[in-house]
Amino acid sequence: MSTDNTLTINYGEISTYILFGGGYLLTDVAKTLKKQGFSVYVVTSERHSEEMITINSEEISFVQFLEQEGFKYVISSNLTTDTKVLELIANDSIGLSFGAAWIFRKDFIDRFSGKLLNLHGARLPQNRGGGGFSWRILRGERIGVSLIHKIDPGVDTGDIIISDEYIYPTNCRTPSDYQEFSIKKYKEFLDLFFSMVAKKETFKITMQQESFSSYWPRLATDIHGFIDWNWELPDIEKFICAFDDPYSGASTFINDTAVRIKDCYSWTDDGVYHPFQQGIIYRKSKASLFVAIKQGTLIINTILDESGNDIKKALRVGDRFYTPRNILEDALRYRAIYTPKGLKEG
Repeated sequence: MSTDNTLTINYGEISTYILFGGGYLLTDVAKTLKKQGFSVYVVTSERHSEEMITINSEEISFVQFLEQEGFKYVISSNLTTDTKVLELIANDSIGLSFGAAWIFRKDFIDRFSGKLLNLHGARLPQNRGGGGFSWRILRGERIGVSLIHKIDPGVDTGDIIISDEYIYPTNCRTPSDYQEFSIKKYKEFLDLFFSMVAKKETFKITMQQESFSSYWPRLATDIHGFIDWNWELPDIEKFICAFDDPYSGASTFINDTAVRIKDCYSWTDDGVYHPFQQGIIYRKSKASLFVAIKQGTLIINTILDESGNDIKKALRVGDRFYTPRNILEDALRYRAIYTPKGLKEG
């Protein structure tokens, strides 16, 4: 700590990075650090190990990537008691979490002596928790953040080590769009962080202010992603976008069949409609369906059945989209909890 009461940290000599979690960004960081001469270990969970990622236009599992690139890795369900993980931690190592599946316990955190860090892609303390880009799409938020904070026993409550803000362009509409843009920004940001660590530079720490904090829980597309057709037009559009790629789409029913909707846009040139017209397909074109909403029109370009087939051609004008009230209420009651193995049942 400096004499002017500014909190600072210097990591000293670092030779090893332990990367926790999964996903494409972790794969890119692992390769970058390896090229720079660092020892790199990956600790992943069962659910992350099986996730498919795209590397050089080829889809492979996360574990396949690790094996192809020759990275040493551990698939762990309990970090606190996993000796293979505990043996990796040394004084010259930094731990970085990339959406890791575990809750880090205090005794595990303490082993890193302040060098267990988390990457967070939103402002803190305003956007703690899960749900990622979906919550920000629902809110219409365009501010992006690359941020690293210390991990402590709370949820995203640790001191902020370094951060950078940017604006998402207007062509970012789906979580995939946001993710692709944020990865580009994170690569630049992490290059700076790794360079500062290598040069033994000192970081100025920012403590989070609890009076500004907010927390948003994780989402489960299959349960939370049902459309309430009584909402306002902009809210329905944002909701469908929030569960678009890489997720399976927002859900609803038509002709007693469960379907998923992707790729939609608001339109107001045809005027407004009575609430009883809500959800009715009133026009079809070769590429789109035009659906009545109170404030205007929802243009839908993709309607998928449970097998993933686009069924636009089979739908007729006069058909109506609807979601039963009991399903909407179930979605509001449900709290999604993820474990290292995946979504917790029950």
